[in-house]
Amino acid sequence: MDRLTRVFPKKFSYTFAAAVLMLADAAALIASLGLSAMLRYERYSAIVVYQTYIRPHMLSSLVALGVYICIFSVYRLYAYAWRFAGLDTLKRLVLANILGLCALIVIQTVIDGSTFSLAVLTLILITSTVMIGTIRILLRLLSVGQKYGSRVMDLLKSDKVVKRVIVLGTESHSVRVLGAIREDMSARYKVVGFLDDNPDVKGLYIGDVKILGSTNRLQSMLDEHMVDEVIIALPETSSEQIRSYVLECRRRQMPVKVVSLIRDMLNRETALHLHEFTVEDLLRRPSVGADTLAASDYLNQKRVMVTGAGGSIGSELCRQIAVHNPKSLILFGHGENSIHGIYQELRSDFPNLADRIHCVIASIANEFRVNQTMELYNPEIVFHAAAHKHVPLMELNEQEAVHNNVIGTTNVAEAAGRYGVERLVLISTDKAADPSSVMGASKWLCEQSTRVAAVNWPDTKYITVRFGNVLGSRGSVVPIFHEQIKRGGPVTVTHPEMTRFFMTIPEAVLLVIKAGCVGRSGELYLLDMGQPVRILDLARDMIRLCGLEPDVDIAIEFCGIRDGEKLHEHLISNLERIGPTPWNGLSIVNRPNYFDPTEFRTALEHLDRAARFGTPAEVRAVMRRLIPGYSSPSEDWPQEGPTQIVVSQRTDARKPSENEEGVVRSTNRD
Repeated sequence: MDRLTRVFPKKFSYTFAAAVLMLADAAALIASLGLSAMLRYERYSAIVVYQTYIRPHMLSSLVALGVYICIFSVYRLYAYAWRFAGLDTLKRLVLANILGLCALIVIQTVIDGSTFSLAVLTLILITSTVMIGTIRILLRLLSVGQKYGSRVMDLLKSDKVVKRVIVLGTESHSVRVLGAIREDMSARYKVVGFLDDNPDVKGLYIGDVKILGSTNRLQSMLDEHMVDEVIIALPETSSEQIRSYVLECRRRQMPVKVVSLIRDMLNRETALHLHEFTVEDLLRRPSVGADTLAASDYLNQKRVMVTGAGGSIGSELCRQIAVHNPKSLILFGHGENSIHGIYQELRSDFPNLADRIHCVIASIANEFRVNQTMELYNPEIVFHAAAHKHVPLMELNEQEAVHNNVIGTTNVAEAAGRYGVERLVLISTDKAADPSSVMGASKWLCEQSTRVAAVNWPDTKYITVRFGNVLGSRGSVVPIFHEQIKRGGPVTVTHPEMTRFFMTIPEAVLLVIKAGCVGRSGELYLLDMGQPVRILDLARDMIRLCGLEPDVDIAIEFCGIRDGEKLHEHLISNLERIGPTPWNGLSIVNRPNYFDPTEFRTALEHLDRAARFGTPAEVRAVMRRLIPGYSSPSEDWPQEGPTQIVVSQRTDARKPSENEEGVVRSTNRD
């Protein structure tokens, strides 16, 4: 079959396989008829049975054979993934055979005036069900063997001990997990029971496994050493509901696995995917629903470009975009190693896209290369994720933050309008709200850049999405804490009261794609970040997830807040107001109009000149004059430098109107 699909289109191979299966069923039904007659009239020879009992009904039997095949088709016996066949398939098979037998009786009565004896008809029903069922069993075994190859016998012969596992999950999720475990030949698990907090299902059986009660029973099962591992299948459950169970398991060195969710949902995979329970799962909120069908509509067969494609957000964007079958996918990035990595991953995971993925190694600050890429590949949708994001590093590299983030974003935004891009989605950050860092200030200006571009290029949709920290991204605290715990500590926390908003990368990207689908041009959208998390609590939970005790096995030290960092991040500034949207997980940020297009262009020219030829002090001076709420370090920055940078201090930012739900506050920058 694999060779066939390489030579012929997949749809043709499926049709061919169905035709072969129909012929096999027809042969089985003919054999069933002959065998049934022979069993009933066993005292006669085969020739006599044929001439006396079968030949008179030959025409009606052939007509009934065609009806049988049609009935099997209606019951979808030729459109089934046989590797996943179960009791529902057997039910379909039996019902189809009963209905076919009824059709045989009617057809013989109409055409021949009589039908087979009751004994023969009964035998036909039994033998046809057995024969056609045997064909399906062989297909299932063949499919499993094709997937696992020689590993099937190796696994069956393996003397590896099967792990006794308990599954925490709702009834519907438990059914899927049990089916996946039994389907996966490499999963050496024996499910000994389910724990479900729904009291109505206690004592029921899923398959042959009993629902033992609520999750409170986990404690006693651990005490009695009844299980070797715990599997959590609660994707819709708040982390607080399972937090104590997970940490107790890890304290006892009990492995805890969690069923993957977002990636599997996108890929429509049915195989079991488990991973070790991590802090990402501990902080995960109930899933925010996203209309993946709508995303498919606006990404399907479109030319899509992702800047910063090698980064944490950019690479996940590429993975999720690839699921929606784009016409082409352009990976734009400055780091050749990271671009090469995601390129190879996409080629492996999405072989049908291999010849439609294009890599561009360039910086967004290079205006010529940005325009050249837009002209060459003519993207219809652009996700702009490229940026310098490390707060402490950008505090020491003001000019590069401006050059890459602000000027680079302006290059991408203007090129998108110039070359007819349908929509551009900018990835922003909560650090742009009342920025206290150079990085945050630069991203605030990026937000203004796309907003001005929406006025200059009305045929292109410019959508900005703002959110907080993402778990597991490069430079985030999670991998840093992991490495410190691995070394035996200490774990360094900046301040005991510091908090941050967190979101998993797949969930953030899912909502970014959703915003790109539904957002209006020139608007700023905010992802639902939930409640802020105290970094100290995060560090302690990570230590406990490793089976250790904070301040006993691993020390925690406080290193102080670094330059540009806030104790608490805010999702909006004092001049902004959050408003609702019809879309779950997205809010709109109503904000004043700070610049008109001409004014912003002049401001950018001054800022660009400072970044190219001025000093860090001059860069900060210009940014402080442009950005409301930007609180640079308390130094006496010069108002003018050798480059004679002069930017008028603006105090006339338009106040938000009532229908924008704005707040009336002073816009004085100093």
